Amino acid sequence: MSKQVYNKLVTPVGVSQYCWLNTPDTKFDKENGGHFKTNLILKGSDAQHLIKGIKDEMKKSLEIAKEKSKGKEPKTANMPFEEEYVEETVNGKKVMKPTGNIIFKFKAKAKIMMKSGDVIDIKIPIFDSKGTPMKEQVWSGSEMKVSADMIPYYTAMAGAGVSLRLKAVQITKLVEGGAGAGAKGH
Repeated sequence: MSKQVYNKLVTPVGVSQYCWLNTPDTKFDKENGGHFKTNLILKGSDAQHLIKGIKDEMKKSLEIAKEKSKGKEPKTANMPFEEEYVEETVNGKKVMKPTGNIIFKFKAKAKIMMKSGDVIDIKIPIFDSKGTPMKEQVWSGSEMKVSADMIPYYTAMAGAGVSLRLKAVQITKLVEGGAGAGAKGH
């Protein structure tokens, strides 16, 4: 059986949001060990080549979906990125205004259950700007690059999509104590 090869991506430096890199977030998946995850906020101009790569993978996902849906037009899942908005008050009304930034969503399972029944514990490698492994707690607001695999998928429920499977991060500016921007999560 051959191992599936996925296209990889490495982001430019962005700001982390909802960061769970040292320990998994088990809020919605405790029995399976949870997920490591982070959102990464990039300037729109820095995000364009990533968006193009993800859209190219989405074409592959749609091809898979068309085969599996037997000719029916497949649904599409949400993309793993979205525009960032901030709430502003204009003429006494609250409105959502785009910031020009793009938020990318990365995650990886904390445990992989093998068909044999074995369980593999996953850890996300965290490096400093010199490439040295780090043990420090990484909080939201930290500046980092993210390495991920782009995984095209299709399910009848969600449709065709692309997920960004978190592989490693490189921290260029560590925020400690959770006081960073968007300090929800860690």
